[in-house]
Amino acid sequence: MTKNKEVAVQAKTTNIIDPKSLASDSVFEAMAGEGLENVTTRDLIVPRLTILQALSPQVQPKKPEYIHGAKVGDICDVGTQEIFEGPLQFLPVHYVKQYLEWAPRSSGKGLVKIHEDASILDRCKPDEKNRPTTPDGNYIAETAQFFGLNLQAGGRRCFLPMASTQLKKARRWLTLATSEKVARENGSSFTPPLFYRVYNLSAVDESNSEGDWTGWKIERSDRLQDLEGNWREYYDEAISFRDSLKRGEARGDISVDEEVSGEASM
Repeated sequence: MTKNKEVAVQAKTTNIIDPKSLASDSVFEAMAGEGLENVTTRDLIVPRLTILQALSPQVQPKKPEYIHGAKVGDICDVGTQEIFEGPLQFLPVHYVKQYLEWAPRSSGKGLVKIHEDASILDRCKPDEKNRPTTPDGNYIAETAQFFGLNLQAGGRRCFLPMASTQLKKARRWLTLATSEKVARENGSSFTPPLFYRVYNLSAVDESNSEGDWTGWKIERSDRLQDLEGNWREYYDEAISFRDSLKRGEARGDISVDEEVSGEASM
């Protein structure tokens, strides 16, 4: 074998990847983020947390969104198609109320427009289900939205919209948050930020004269700084996420008619 051929053989041998090394994520560490350089927060949609209902496509085998093993009452991250057993630890970072204008389900048009204030209600009249309805026949869903971090998923950004019967839960949640008081050294007190405390989210059965569904149960949990591990990482991520939301760089995934939740039309 000539010297040149020996060099070529050595080069080929050097470039051979041991298949066993591919079993470890460490092989990708040197190229962390490659191909994602141009992705910004404006390119992403914040995934939605929901409780699966009887009409949810995640529990219907013939639907493309079907998740094997998913059942009514499960907490689901719709964006990642993950199921979480409750209680789920959620760190809220931002709250906003929006008025979502939906076309009738029979039209197949879905979400028509997102209104930022309640003035749209002045143009509405109640329909047969007592929902505010525009002259065009679209109905308005008052929606309380909590953006935060799913601590069960390592602090993943997500949001939780509440409409119809769940609006009472949202008001109670806000009451819990605004009633928090922290003492200063001089004896006075202040209301801490929304991400001062973690909340446990779980699902409970509910009903009224219109039907049955599964709703949210919200309970106070630990203060952020009382969590085990490096709570500062969650603190920094909470501030970063909130700033992104305030700048309008992030938006929630409101891509499916809220009537799929089962309870929204009650």
